[in-house]
Amino acid sequence: MTQPSTISQAINVLAKTYHKILKVNLTNDTYETVKVRSDEMAQVNEIKCFSRWIMNFADMGNVYEGDANIYRTRLHLDALRKHFNENDRFRLRYRRKTDGVFRWVFLEILPDENFTRDNQSVWLYVQDIHDSYVHEMEVQRELEHFCKYDTLTGLNNYYSYQTLCRNFAAGDNKSSVGVIFADLNGLKLVNDTRGHAAGNDFLRSFTRKLVDNFQKDTIYRISGDEFLIVIQNSSRETVGFMSDNFAAYLNQEEVPQASIGFAWSEHPMHIEDVARDAETHMYESKETFYEKHPEYKRGIAELNYKREIDAILQSLSNSYAIMSTIDLIRNSYRVLKSIAGTGHYPTAEKYSTMLEEMIPMVDPDYQELVEDFFSIEHLSREFMKNQTLVCEYKNLRGRWHQATFKIIETLDGKPSKALFILESVDRNRADKLEQHRDLLIEHQIIEGLSKNYSMICRIEISTHKLLLYKNLSLLESITTAMKVLDYGAVVKWFVQKYVVPEDKARVQTFLEFDNVKEKLMEKDECTILFRTTPEFHNTKDVSYSQFYFYRLKTDPDKIVLATKNVTKAMG
Repeated sequence: MTQPSTISQAINVLAKTYHKILKVNLTNDTYETVKVRSDEMAQVNEIKCFSRWIMNFADMGNVYEGDANIYRTRLHLDALRKHFNENDRFRLRYRRKTDGVFRWVFLEILPDENFTRDNQSVWLYVQDIHDSYVHEMEVQRELEHFCKYDTLTGLNNYYSYQTLCRNFAAGDNKSSVGVIFADLNGLKLVNDTRGHAAGNDFLRSFTRKLVDNFQKDTIYRISGDEFLIVIQNSSRETVGFMSDNFAAYLNQEEVPQASIGFAWSEHPMHIEDVARDAETHMYESKETFYEKHPEYKRGIAELNYKREIDAILQSLSNSYAIMSTIDLIRNSYRVLKSIAGTGHYPTAEKYSTMLEEMIPMVDPDYQELVEDFFSIEHLSREFMKNQTLVCEYKNLRGRWHQATFKIIETLDGKPSKALFILESVDRNRADKLEQHRDLLIEHQIIEGLSKNYSMICRIEISTHKLLLYKNLSLLESITTAMKVLDYGAVVKWFVQKYVVPEDKARVQTFLEFDNVKEKLMEKDECTILFRTTPEFHNTKDVSYSQFYFYRLKTDPDKIVLATKNVTKAMG
Protein backbone atom coordinates (compact mmCIF):
# COMPACT_ATOMS: atom_id res chain seq x y z
CA MET A 1 0.00 0.00 0.00
CA THR A 2 1.47 3.40 -1.00
CA GLN A 3 1.89 6.23 1.47
CA PRO A 4 -0.61 8.60 -0.29
CA SER A 5 -3.35 5.96 -0.12
CA THR A 6 -2.60 5.40 3.59
CA ILE A 7 -2.87 9.12 4.26
CA SER A 8 -6.09 9.28 2.26
CA GLN A 9 -7.60 6.47 4.34
CA ALA A 10 -6.56 8.21 7.55
CA ILE A 11 -8.15 11.47 6.42
CA ASN A 12 -11.37 9.65 5.51
CA VAL A 13 -11.53 8.12 8.99
CA LEU A 14 -10.90 11.50 10.66
CA ALA A 15 -13.49 13.17 8.45
CA LYS A 16 -16.19 10.95 9.96
CA THR A 17 -15.40 12.34 13.43
CA TYR A 18 -14.51 15.97 12.69
CA HIS A 19 -16.70 18.37 10.70
CA LYS A 20 -13.78 20.73 10.00
CA ILE A 21 -10.22 19.72 9.07
CA LEU A 22 -7.72 22.32 7.85
CA LYS A 23 -4.01 22.26 7.17
CA VAL A 24 -2.77 25.67 8.29
CA ASN A 25 0.55 27.45 7.93
CA LEU A 26 0.77 29.99 10.75
CA THR A 27 3.99 31.47 9.37
CA ASN A 28 2.52 32.69 6.07
CA ASP A 29 -1.11 32.84 7.30
CA THR A 30 -2.52 30.38 4.73
CA TYR A 31 -4.66 27.26 4.89
CA GLU A 32 -5.77 24.27 2.85
CA THR A 33 -9.24 22.79 3.26
CA VAL A 34 -9.62 19.06 3.84
CA LYS A 35 -13.18 19.20 5.13
CA VAL A 36 -15.66 21.95 6.15
CA ARG A 37 -19.41 22.15 6.53
CA SER A 38 -21.34 23.06 3.41
CA ASP A 39 -22.47 26.36 4.95
CA GLU A 40 -18.79 27.42 5.23
CA MET A 41 -17.83 26.76 1.60
CA ALA A 42 -18.66 30.32 0.50
CA GLN A 43 -16.26 31.70 3.08
CA VAL A 44 -13.58 29.22 1.98
CA ASN A 45 -13.88 30.33 -1.64
CA GLU A 46 -13.85 34.01 -0.73
CA ILE A 47 -11.17 34.22 2.00
CA LYS A 48 -7.74 32.61 1.53
CA CYS A 49 -6.12 34.18 4.60
CA PHE A 50 -6.43 31.97 7.73
CA SER A 51 -6.52 34.79 10.29
CA ARG A 52 -9.19 36.69 8.32
CA TRP A 53 -11.24 33.54 7.96
CA ILE A 54 -11.14 32.85 11.71
CA MET A 55 -12.19 36.40 12.66
CA ASN A 56 -14.77 36.66 9.87
CA PHE A 57 -16.38 33.44 11.13
CA ALA A 58 -16.98 35.12 14.50
CA ASP A 59 -18.01 38.47 12.96
CA MET A 60 -20.79 36.69 11.05
CA GLY A 61 -22.37 35.64 14.36
CA ASN A 62 -21.34 31.98 14.12
CA VAL A 63 -19.74 32.03 17.59
CA TYR A 64 -21.87 32.36 20.72
CA GLU A 65 -21.68 35.89 22.14
CA GLY A 66 -20.41 34.71 25.51
CA ASP A 67 -17.56 32.79 23.85
CA ALA A 68 -16.68 35.28 21.10
CA ASN A 69 -14.06 37.23 23.10
CA ILE A 70 -12.02 34.18 24.13
CA TYR A 71 -12.42 32.76 20.60
CA ARG A 72 -10.94 35.91 19.02
CA THR A 73 -8.24 36.31 21.66
CA ARG A 74 -6.90 32.78 21.70
CA LEU A 75 -7.20 32.18 17.94
CA HIS A 76 -5.50 35.46 17.03
CA LEU A 77 -2.63 34.66 14.68
CA ASP A 78 0.07 36.20 16.90
CA ALA A 79 -1.28 34.35 19.94
CA LEU A 80 -1.18 31.01 18.05
CA ARG A 81 2.36 31.62 16.80
CA LYS A 82 3.54 32.40 20.31
CA HIS A 83 1.64 29.41 21.71
CA PHE A 84 3.33 26.93 19.36
CA ASN A 85 6.76 28.36 20.12
CA GLU A 86 6.26 27.02 23.65
CA ASN A 87 3.67 24.22 23.36
CA ASP A 88 2.87 21.27 21.09
CA ARG A 89 -0.93 21.33 21.32
CA PHE A 90 -3.76 23.89 21.32
CA ARG A 91 -7.31 23.24 22.55
CA LEU A 92 -10.42 25.39 22.75
CA ARG A 93 -14.02 24.64 23.64
CA TYR A 94 -16.72 27.07 22.51
CA ARG A 95 -20.25 27.24 21.11
CA ARG A 96 -20.80 27.69 17.37
CA LYS A 97 -23.96 28.05 15.36
CA THR A 98 -25.04 24.85 13.66
CA ASP A 99 -28.28 24.84 11.64
CA GLY A 100 -29.42 27.93 13.51
CA VAL A 101 -28.67 26.53 16.99
CA PHE A 102 -25.55 27.08 19.11
CA ARG A 103 -23.80 23.82 19.96
CA TRP A 104 -20.63 23.05 21.89
CA VAL A 105 -17.62 22.15 19.74
CA PHE A 106 -14.02 21.20 20.52
CA LEU A 107 -11.24 22.74 18.43
CA GLU A 108 -7.77 21.19 18.50
CA ILE A 109 -4.60 22.24 16.65
CA LEU A 110 -1.62 19.88 16.37
CA PRO A 111 1.79 20.41 14.72
CA ASP A 112 2.44 18.79 11.34
CA GLU A 113 5.36 16.36 11.11
CA ASN A 114 7.29 19.06 9.18
CA PHE A 115 6.61 21.75 11.81
CA THR A 116 9.52 24.09 12.65
CA ARG A 117 9.65 27.50 14.31
CA ASP A 118 10.37 29.03 10.91
CA ASN A 119 7.61 27.05 9.22
CA GLN A 120 4.71 26.60 11.65
CA SER A 121 2.69 24.02 9.74
CA VAL A 122 -0.23 22.66 11.79
CA TRP A 123 -3.48 20.70 11.51
CA LEU A 124 -6.77 22.14 12.80
CA TYR A 125 -9.68 19.87 13.77
CA VAL A 126 -13.17 20.80 15.00
CA GLN A 127 -15.54 18.22 16.51
CA ASP A 128 -19.15 18.55 17.76
CA ILE A 129 -19.23 17.53 21.45
CA HIS A 130 -22.53 19.16 22.38
CA ASP A 131 -24.54 16.13 23.51
CA SER A 132 -21.79 14.53 25.61
CA TYR A 133 -20.60 17.85 27.06
CA VAL A 134 -24.10 19.01 28.03
CA HIS A 135 -24.69 15.64 29.69
CA GLU A 136 -21.38 15.98 31.52
CA MET A 137 -22.33 19.45 32.78
CA GLU A 138 -25.73 18.19 33.95
CA VAL A 139 -24.05 15.37 35.86
CA GLN A 140 -21.58 17.88 37.34
CA ARG A 141 -24.40 20.17 38.48
CA GLU A 142 -26.19 17.19 40.02
CA LEU A 143 -23.01 16.16 41.86
CA GLU A 144 -22.49 19.71 43.10
CA HIS A 145 -26.08 19.73 44.38
CA PHE A 146 -25.56 16.47 46.29
CA CYS A 147 -22.31 17.86 47.73
CA LYS A 148 -24.06 20.93 49.14
CA TYR A 149 -27.54 19.75 50.08
CA ASP A 150 -28.97 17.02 52.28
CA THR A 151 -30.84 14.53 50.06
CA LEU A 152 -33.57 13.76 52.60
CA THR A 153 -34.52 17.27 53.70
CA GLY A 154 -33.17 19.47 50.89
CA LEU A 155 -31.43 21.65 53.48
CA ASN A 156 -27.79 22.72 53.45
CA ASN A 157 -25.65 19.78 54.59
CA TYR A 158 -22.60 19.53 56.84
CA TYR A 159 -20.22 20.18 53.93
CA SER A 160 -22.02 23.46 53.23
CA TYR A 161 -21.74 24.35 56.91
CA GLN A 162 -18.01 23.65 56.87
CA THR A 163 -17.65 25.82 53.76
CA LEU A 164 -19.53 28.64 55.50
CA CYS A 165 -17.26 28.35 58.54
CA ARG A 166 -14.07 28.34 56.45
CA ASN A 167 -15.14 31.36 54.42
CA PHE A 168 -16.13 33.26 57.53
CA ALA A 169 -12.82 32.50 59.27
CA ALA A 170 -10.87 33.60 56.18
CA GLY A 171 -12.74 36.90 55.85
CA ASP A 172 -11.41 40.19 57.21
CA ASN A 173 -14.69 41.83 58.16
CA LYS A 174 -16.22 39.74 60.93
CA SER A 175 -19.95 40.31 61.36
CA SER A 176 -22.06 39.40 64.35
CA VAL A 177 -23.19 35.77 64.37
CA GLY A 178 -26.17 34.17 66.02
CA VAL A 179 -26.70 30.40 66.01
CA ILE A 180 -29.87 28.53 66.92
CA PHE A 181 -29.15 24.88 67.69
CA ALA A 182 -32.04 22.40 67.32
CA ASP A 183 -31.73 18.75 68.40
CA LEU A 184 -34.63 16.42 67.67
CA ASN A 185 -36.40 14.80 70.60
CA GLY A 186 -36.88 11.06 70.28
CA LEU A 187 -35.67 10.37 66.75
CA LYS A 188 -33.88 7.24 67.96
CA LEU A 189 -37.06 6.09 69.72
CA VAL A 190 -39.06 6.59 66.51
CA ASN A 191 -36.48 4.67 64.48
CA ASP A 192 -36.31 1.83 66.98
CA THR A 193 -40.06 1.42 67.53
CA ARG A 194 -41.64 2.48 64.22
CA GLY A 195 -38.83 2.00 61.69
CA HIS A 196 -36.56 4.31 59.72
CA ALA A 197 -39.28 5.23 57.22
CA ALA A 198 -41.21 6.79 60.11
CA GLY A 199 -37.97 8.42 61.25
CA ASN A 200 -37.56 9.99 57.81
CA ASP A 201 -41.12 11.33 57.95
CA PHE A 202 -40.30 12.77 61.37
CA LEU A 203 -37.28 14.56 59.90
CA ARG A 204 -39.26 15.93 56.94
CA SER A 205 -42.01 17.18 59.26
CA PHE A 206 -39.48 19.08 61.36
CA THR A 207 -37.81 20.45 58.21
CA ARG A 208 -41.12 21.99 57.12
CA LYS A 209 -41.37 23.72 60.50
CA LEU A 210 -37.85 25.12 60.10
CA VAL A 211 -38.51 26.41 56.58
CA ASP A 212 -41.77 28.01 57.73
CA ASN A 213 -39.93 29.99 60.40
CA PHE A 214 -36.46 30.73 58.93
CA GLN A 215 -34.86 31.51 55.60
CA LYS A 216 -34.00 28.18 54.01
CA ASP A 217 -30.46 29.20 53.03
CA THR A 218 -29.60 29.79 56.71
CA ILE A 219 -30.59 26.27 57.84
CA TYR A 220 -28.06 23.41 58.02
CA ARG A 221 -28.54 19.75 58.86
CA ILE A 222 -25.17 18.90 60.42
CA SER A 223 -25.95 15.36 61.57
CA GLY A 224 -28.83 12.89 61.77
CA ASP A 225 -30.90 14.79 64.35
CA GLU A 226 -29.02 18.12 64.70
CA PHE A 227 -29.83 21.33 62.85
CA LEU A 228 -28.31 24.81 62.92
CA ILE A 229 -29.74 28.15 61.91
CA VAL A 230 -26.88 30.60 61.30
CA ILE A 231 -27.94 34.25 61.37
CA GLN A 232 -25.40 36.98 60.52
CA ASN A 233 -25.60 40.76 60.98
CA SER A 234 -28.45 40.64 63.48
CA SER A 235 -28.60 41.81 67.09
CA ARG A 236 -28.64 39.53 70.10
CA GLU A 237 -32.23 40.61 70.78
CA THR A 238 -33.35 39.64 67.27
CA VAL A 239 -31.70 36.20 67.39
CA GLY A 240 -33.04 35.59 70.90
CA PHE A 241 -36.56 36.56 69.81
CA MET A 242 -36.39 34.21 66.80
CA SER A 243 -35.16 31.34 69.01
CA ASP A 244 -37.80 31.88 71.70
CA ASN A 245 -40.53 32.26 69.11
CA PHE A 246 -39.58 28.98 67.42
CA ALA A 247 -39.35 27.16 70.77
CA ALA A 248 -42.85 28.42 71.67
CA TYR A 249 -44.08 27.26 68.28
CA LEU A 250 -42.72 23.74 68.94
CA ASN A 251 -44.05 23.66 72.51
CA GLN A 252 -47.60 23.98 71.22
CA GLU A 253 -47.44 20.22 70.66
CA GLU A 254 -47.73 17.85 73.62
CA VAL A 255 -44.28 16.47 72.80
CA PRO A 256 -42.15 19.15 71.09
CA GLN A 257 -40.18 17.80 68.19
CA ALA A 258 -36.87 19.40 69.20
CA SER A 259 -34.96 21.06 72.00
CA ILE A 260 -33.66 24.56 71.21
CA GLY A 261 -30.70 26.65 72.35
CA PHE A 262 -29.12 29.80 70.95
CA ALA A 263 -25.94 31.86 71.27
CA TRP A 264 -24.76 35.17 69.83
CA SER A 265 -21.39 36.89 69.44
CA GLU A 266 -20.64 40.37 68.15
CA HIS A 267 -17.27 39.69 66.50
CA PRO A 268 -16.44 35.96 66.69
CA MET A 269 -13.35 34.55 64.98
CA HIS A 270 -15.13 31.28 64.18
CA ILE A 271 -18.78 30.35 63.69
CA GLU A 272 -18.06 26.97 65.32
CA ASP A 273 -17.38 28.72 68.64
CA VAL A 274 -20.84 30.29 68.62
CA ALA A 275 -22.42 26.97 67.58
CA ARG A 276 -20.70 25.24 70.50
CA ASP A 277 -22.19 27.73 72.96
CA ALA A 278 -25.62 27.29 71.35
CA GLU A 279 -25.27 23.51 71.73
CA THR A 280 -24.54 23.94 75.45
CA HIS A 281 -27.76 25.94 75.90
CA MET A 282 -29.64 23.35 73.85
CA TYR A 283 -28.60 20.63 76.34
CA GLU A 284 -30.11 22.72 79.14
CA SER A 285 -33.36 22.69 77.19
CA LYS A 286 -32.95 18.97 76.57
CA GLU A 287 -32.68 18.25 80.32
CA THR A 288 -35.94 20.15 80.90
CA PHE A 289 -37.54 18.07 78.15
CA TYR A 290 -36.38 14.79 79.79
CA GLU A 291 -37.79 15.90 83.15
CA LYS A 292 -41.21 16.30 81.54
CA HIS A 293 -40.89 13.23 79.31
CA PRO A 294 -38.66 10.65 81.08
CA GLU A 295 -39.72 7.96 78.63
CA TYR A 296 -37.56 9.70 76.02
CA LYS A 297 -34.42 9.54 78.15
CA ARG A 298 -33.61 6.14 76.73
CA GLY A 299 -30.21 6.24 75.18
CA ILE A 300 -28.84 9.18 77.20
CA ALA A 301 -26.09 6.93 78.64
CA GLU A 302 -25.04 5.97 75.13
CA LEU A 303 -24.96 9.66 74.17
CA ASN A 304 -22.68 10.53 77.09
CA TYR A 305 -20.47 7.59 76.22
CA LYS A 306 -20.31 8.77 72.62
CA ARG A 307 -19.32 12.28 73.69
CA GLU A 308 -16.55 10.91 75.91
CA ILE A 309 -15.28 8.67 73.13
CA ASP A 310 -15.44 11.57 70.66
CA ALA A 311 -13.37 13.73 73.01
CA ILE A 312 -10.73 10.99 73.28
CA LEU A 313 -10.70 10.21 69.60
CA GLN A 314 -10.55 13.86 68.59
CA SER A 315 -7.05 14.00 70.01
CA LEU A 316 -6.16 10.92 67.94
CA SER A 317 -7.82 12.01 64.70
CA ASN A 318 -4.59 13.30 63.18
CA SER A 319 -3.01 9.86 63.45
CA TYR A 320 -5.77 7.28 63.14
CA ALA A 321 -8.09 6.74 60.19
CA ILE A 322 -10.48 4.42 62.02
CA MET A 323 -10.98 2.92 65.48
CA SER A 324 -13.32 0.06 66.29
CA THR A 325 -13.86 -2.79 68.72
CA ILE A 326 -14.00 -6.47 67.77
CA ASP A 327 -15.81 -9.09 69.82
CA LEU A 328 -13.73 -12.19 69.10
CA ILE A 329 -16.31 -14.52 70.62
CA ARG A 330 -19.53 -13.09 69.09
CA ASN A 331 -17.89 -12.13 65.78
CA SER A 332 -19.26 -8.58 66.16
CA TYR A 333 -17.72 -5.32 65.06
CA ARG A 334 -18.45 -1.73 66.17
CA VAL A 335 -16.93 1.42 64.66
CA LEU A 336 -16.09 3.93 67.39
CA LYS A 337 -14.85 6.66 65.07
CA SER A 338 -14.24 6.92 61.33
CA ILE A 339 -12.16 9.96 60.44
CA ALA A 340 -12.84 11.80 57.17
CA GLY A 341 -10.69 10.67 54.26
CA THR A 342 -10.85 6.90 54.76
CA GLY A 343 -13.28 6.43 51.88
CA HIS A 344 -16.17 3.97 52.04
CA TYR A 345 -14.84 1.82 54.85
CA PRO A 346 -17.04 -1.21 55.68
CA THR A 347 -19.25 -0.82 58.73
CA ALA A 348 -20.97 -4.22 58.88
CA GLU A 349 -22.03 -5.39 62.35
CA LYS A 350 -20.44 -8.82 61.87
CA TYR A 351 -16.67 -8.72 61.85
CA SER A 352 -16.39 -11.53 59.28
CA THR A 353 -18.78 -9.63 56.98
CA MET A 354 -16.73 -6.46 57.39
CA LEU A 355 -13.59 -8.39 56.47
CA GLU A 356 -15.25 -9.80 53.33
CA GLU A 357 -16.24 -6.28 52.28
CA MET A 358 -12.78 -4.92 53.07
CA ILE A 359 -10.67 -7.43 51.10
CA PRO A 360 -11.60 -6.04 47.63
CA MET A 361 -10.28 -2.63 48.79
CA VAL A 362 -6.83 -4.13 49.38
CA ASP A 363 -4.07 -4.36 46.75
CA PRO A 364 -4.34 -7.88 45.21
CA ASP A 365 -0.74 -8.62 46.24
CA TYR A 366 -1.74 -8.19 49.91
CA GLN A 367 -5.27 -9.62 49.95
CA GLU A 368 -4.18 -13.09 51.09
CA LEU A 369 -1.99 -11.59 53.83
CA VAL A 370 -4.79 -9.34 55.14
CA GLU A 371 -7.43 -12.08 54.94
CA ASP A 372 -5.26 -14.42 57.01
CA PHE A 373 -3.88 -11.85 59.47
CA PHE A 374 -7.26 -10.18 60.18
CA SER A 375 -9.12 -13.48 60.71
CA ILE A 376 -10.53 -14.12 64.18
CA GLU A 377 -8.73 -17.48 64.26
CA HIS A 378 -5.33 -15.86 63.67
CA LEU A 379 -5.98 -12.98 66.09
CA SER A 380 -7.18 -15.29 68.85
CA ARG A 381 -4.17 -17.57 68.42
CA GLU A 382 -1.56 -14.80 68.27
CA PHE A 383 -3.09 -12.85 71.16
CA MET A 384 -2.11 -15.77 73.38
CA LYS A 385 1.52 -14.80 72.63
CA ASN A 386 1.36 -11.00 72.25
CA GLN A 387 -0.89 -8.20 73.58
CA THR A 388 -0.47 -6.17 70.38
CA LEU A 389 -0.42 -7.32 66.73
CA VAL A 390 0.59 -5.14 63.77
CA CYS A 391 0.07 -5.64 60.03
CA GLU A 392 1.17 -3.29 57.22
CA TYR A 393 -0.47 -3.50 53.80
CA LYS A 394 -1.28 -1.51 50.66
CA ASN A 395 -4.76 -0.58 49.45
CA LEU A 396 -6.09 -0.28 45.90
CA ARG A 397 -5.25 3.44 45.81
CA GLY A 398 -1.60 2.63 46.40
CA ARG A 399 -1.60 3.93 49.98
CA TRP A 400 0.10 2.08 52.80
CA HIS A 401 -1.79 1.43 56.04
CA GLN A 402 -0.84 0.02 59.41
CA ALA A 403 -3.45 -2.05 61.22
CA THR A 404 -2.96 -2.49 64.97
CA PHE A 405 -4.94 -4.92 67.14
CA LYS A 406 -4.82 -4.60 70.96
CA ILE A 407 -6.46 -6.82 73.60
CA ILE A 408 -8.95 -4.84 75.73
CA GLU A 409 -10.89 -7.67 77.42
CA THR A 410 -10.30 -11.31 78.34
CA LEU A 411 -12.69 -14.08 79.35
CA ASP A 412 -11.48 -17.13 81.27
CA GLY A 413 -7.90 -16.22 80.46
CA LYS A 414 -8.55 -15.94 76.70
CA PRO A 415 -8.79 -12.73 74.61
CA SER A 416 -12.46 -11.81 74.06
CA LYS A 417 -12.41 -8.22 72.79
CA ALA A 418 -9.83 -6.25 70.81
CA LEU A 419 -9.36 -2.65 69.76
CA PHE A 420 -8.72 -2.23 66.01
CA ILE A 421 -6.81 0.89 64.92
CA LEU A 422 -6.11 1.74 61.28
CA GLU A 423 -3.68 4.53 60.41
CA SER A 424 -1.95 5.80 57.30
CA VAL A 425 1.77 5.13 57.08
CA ASP A 426 3.96 8.24 56.77
CA ARG A 427 5.82 8.81 53.50
CA ASN A 428 9.27 7.75 54.73
CA ARG A 429 7.93 4.47 56.08
CA ALA A 430 5.87 3.92 52.90
CA ASP A 431 8.98 4.42 50.73
CA LYS A 432 10.85 1.81 52.78
CA LEU A 433 7.93 -0.62 52.50
CA GLU A 434 7.82 -0.10 48.72
CA GLN A 435 11.55 -0.76 48.44
CA HIS A 436 11.25 -3.88 50.59
CA ARG A 437 8.29 -5.09 48.50
CA ASP A 438 10.11 -4.48 45.20
CA LEU A 439 13.25 -6.26 46.43
CA LEU A 440 11.16 -9.19 47.72
CA ILE A 441 9.32 -9.58 44.41
CA GLU A 442 12.56 -9.19 42.46
CA HIS A 443 14.20 -11.81 44.70
CA GLN A 444 11.28 -14.20 44.11
CA ILE A 445 11.62 -13.77 40.35
CA ILE A 446 15.37 -14.37 40.47
CA GLU A 447 14.88 -17.45 42.68
CA GLY A 448 12.33 -18.84 40.25
CA LEU A 449 14.62 -18.32 37.25
CA SER A 450 17.63 -19.79 39.08
CA LYS A 451 16.15 -23.28 38.85
CA ASN A 452 16.33 -23.33 35.04
CA TYR A 453 18.76 -20.62 33.96
CA SER A 454 22.56 -20.68 34.31
CA MET A 455 23.15 -16.91 34.10
CA ILE A 456 20.90 -14.11 35.38
CA CYS A 457 21.48 -10.35 35.06
CA ARG A 458 19.58 -7.16 35.85
CA ILE A 459 19.56 -4.25 33.40
CA GLU A 460 18.55 -0.70 34.34
CA ILE A 461 16.78 0.97 31.40
CA SER A 462 17.58 4.54 32.43
CA THR A 463 21.36 3.99 32.74
CA HIS A 464 21.95 0.95 30.45
CA LYS A 465 23.89 -0.55 33.37
CA LEU A 466 24.05 -4.30 33.91
CA LEU A 467 24.43 -6.24 37.18
CA LEU A 468 25.29 -9.94 37.27
CA TYR A 469 23.14 -11.94 39.73
CA LYS A 470 24.23 -15.49 38.88
CA ASN A 471 26.92 -17.07 36.67
CA LEU A 472 27.24 -20.87 36.76
CA SER A 473 28.25 -21.98 33.29
CA LEU A 474 30.23 -19.09 31.85
CA LEU A 475 33.95 -18.78 32.00
CA GLU A 476 35.46 -16.59 34.69
CA SER A 477 36.42 -14.01 32.06
CA ILE A 478 32.83 -13.00 31.48
CA THR A 479 32.52 -11.94 35.09
CA THR A 480 35.53 -9.70 34.63
CA ALA A 481 34.06 -8.24 31.47
CA MET A 482 30.76 -7.54 33.18
CA LYS A 483 32.38 -5.41 35.81
CA VAL A 484 32.27 -2.72 33.10
CA LEU A 485 28.52 -2.77 33.79
CA ASP A 486 27.70 -1.31 30.36
CA TYR A 487 25.05 -3.29 28.50
CA GLY A 488 26.26 -2.32 25.02
CA ALA A 489 29.86 -3.24 25.76
CA VAL A 490 28.88 -6.59 27.27
CA VAL A 491 26.64 -7.45 24.29
CA LYS A 492 29.37 -6.60 21.80
CA TRP A 493 31.92 -8.67 23.74
CA PHE A 494 29.53 -11.61 24.16
CA VAL A 495 28.50 -11.79 20.49
CA GLN A 496 32.10 -11.64 19.27
CA LYS A 497 33.32 -14.28 21.74
CA TYR A 498 30.50 -16.82 22.08
CA VAL A 499 27.99 -16.61 19.16
CA VAL A 500 28.69 -18.73 16.08
CA PRO A 501 29.46 -16.66 12.94
CA GLU A 502 26.22 -17.61 11.16
CA ASP A 503 24.09 -16.14 14.03
CA LYS A 504 26.20 -13.08 14.98
CA ALA A 505 24.34 -10.49 12.87
CA ARG A 506 20.89 -11.72 13.93
CA VAL A 507 21.79 -11.86 17.62
CA GLN A 508 23.56 -8.48 17.52
CA THR A 509 20.46 -6.88 15.97
CA PHE A 510 18.07 -8.50 18.47
CA LEU A 511 20.21 -7.55 21.48
CA GLU A 512 20.38 -3.88 20.50
CA PHE A 513 19.13 -2.04 23.58
CA ASP A 514 16.39 -0.06 21.81
CA ASN A 515 15.10 -3.22 20.11
CA VAL A 516 14.80 -5.12 23.42
CA LYS A 517 13.19 -2.10 25.07
CA GLU A 518 10.64 -1.78 22.24
CA LYS A 519 9.72 -5.48 22.44
CA LEU A 520 9.22 -5.20 26.20
CA MET A 521 6.93 -2.21 25.73
CA GLU A 522 4.59 -4.53 23.78
CA LYS A 523 4.93 -7.56 26.09
CA ASP A 524 6.46 -8.13 29.50
CA GLU A 525 8.87 -10.73 28.12
CA CYS A 526 10.71 -11.77 24.97
CA THR A 527 13.22 -14.49 23.97
CA ILE A 528 15.77 -15.30 21.29
CA LEU A 529 17.25 -18.71 20.35
CA PHE A 530 20.75 -18.92 18.86
CA ARG A 531 23.87 -21.11 18.66
CA THR A 532 26.93 -20.61 20.85
CA THR A 533 30.48 -21.89 20.75
CA PRO A 534 31.52 -24.85 22.93
CA GLU A 535 33.29 -22.47 25.35
CA PHE A 536 30.05 -20.80 26.41
CA HIS A 537 28.53 -23.83 28.17
CA ASN A 538 31.77 -25.85 28.46
CA THR A 539 30.52 -28.44 25.95
CA LYS A 540 32.27 -30.42 23.23
CA ASP A 541 30.12 -29.12 20.41
CA VAL A 542 28.13 -26.05 19.44
CA SER A 543 25.16 -25.49 21.79
CA TYR A 544 21.73 -23.97 21.40
CA SER A 545 21.27 -21.10 23.89
CA GLN A 546 18.22 -19.04 24.83
CA PHE A 547 18.19 -15.45 26.12
CA TYR A 548 15.08 -14.55 28.13
CA PHE A 549 14.20 -10.90 28.88
CA TYR A 550 11.57 -9.98 31.49
CA ARG A 551 10.49 -6.46 32.52
CA LEU A 552 9.76 -6.15 36.24
CA LYS A 553 6.20 -4.99 36.84
CA THR A 554 7.11 -3.60 40.25
CA ASP A 555 9.92 -1.47 38.77
CA PRO A 556 9.48 -0.82 35.01
CA ASP A 557 13.02 0.63 34.88
CA LYS A 558 14.51 -2.84 35.45
CA ILE A 559 14.87 -5.78 33.04
CA VAL A 560 15.89 -9.28 34.06
CA LEU A 561 18.05 -11.13 31.50
CA ALA A 562 18.54 -14.89 31.88
CA THR A 563 20.20 -17.52 29.67
CA LYS A 564 20.29 -21.30 29.54
CA ASN A 565 21.47 -24.22 27.42
CA VAL A 566 18.49 -25.63 25.49
CA THR A 567 20.40 -28.12 23.31
CA LYS A 568 18.70 -31.13 24.90
CA ALA A 569 15.27 -29.54 24.46
CA MET A 570 16.04 -29.01 20.76
CA GLY A 571 16.63 -32.76 20.37
